Amino acid sequence: MSETALLAQQDHPLTDDQGSPSTTSASDEQCLAPVDADAPFNRPNADVILRTSDHVDFRFYKLLLSLASPFFANMFALPQPGPLDNAADQTKYSLPVIPVSETSAVMKKLLSFCSPVYDADVPALENLDIVMSILDAAEKYDMRRVGEFVVKMITVPKFLEQEPMRVFAIACRYRAERETNIAARYMLRFAVWEPAYVAELDFISGSDYQRLVKYHASCGQAVDQLARLWSMFPLPPLDCKFCRKKGYGPGVSRLPLKDYQDCVIDALRIRPSAATLSNPEWIETMVKKAGSCLNCRDRAPGKMQEYAKEIAVPLDR
Repeated sequence: MSETALLAQQDHPLTDDQGSPSTTSASDEQCLAPVDADAPFNRPNADVILRTSDHVDFRFYKLLLSLASPFFANMFALPQPGPLDNAADQTKYSLPVIPVSETSAVMKKLLSFCSPVYDADVPALENLDIVMSILDAAEKYDMRRVGEFVVKMITVPKFLEQEPMRVFAIACRYRAERETNIAARYMLRFAVWEPAYVAELDFISGSDYQRLVKYHASCGQAVDQLARLWSMFPLPPLDCKFCRKKGYGPGVSRLPLKDYQDCVIDALRIRPSAATLSNPEWIETMVKKAGSCLNCRDRAPGKMQEYAKEIAVPLDR
């Protein structure tokens, strides 16, 4: 069996609305002349060409593909037809052309992960959609190490801050324990019911999601122990000397210290993360309860952010 024929088994043929092969789409594709990829995927000494779904030809090396992918290693181990054989695959620059279903954007990043470090930079992952496309391709071609490397890159702040549930589901799907734990810890910034559904949840089990919920609940329950730490981590005052002159008493103006502490614990039970205490909406609620002056309200966010950093150490334990 030829290289192209073997790869074709991995993809579905184009079909129309009735499920029959779409000859129109195939004709349209044939009218588009393939273009060569940019460096470093245009070297004349390459020995194979991968043609993407958007008609970009990537010249690459069978050896590197074989080392990264048992799928390609098995393909290249098959007897290949000669150039004059009617069964021979399409060629370009006297190199065999292997059509793939991935786009050029995905293939460029995938092959960069397969390249020596001195030959191509580690590709940037702009968003989690491109991450999933690369992971799907790596899984399709059995590039296990590429998949592991990509998953390790998803816990950067830009992904966690924008789509923490997707990060958790992706890490969980690929059994990346460290990344799963990082995402689960970040999820403590939200109430358990707040994160919206994401499609990646369909690829993990119910028990995986249950573990996340139980972890969140156990962290919320552990917050009660914070009451034993007030002496070491006293809450920052929500008032100032001008407030105290009004006769509200020292410390927290109209808000008794015990009520202040209870409000903190209640907030952390729902969102058991130190980041909860630096949330602007929560701080605004507290200073209003305290009846603090405008000067206090301006200073409260900075005080709470500093306190959140201090209390993060015992909370993370």
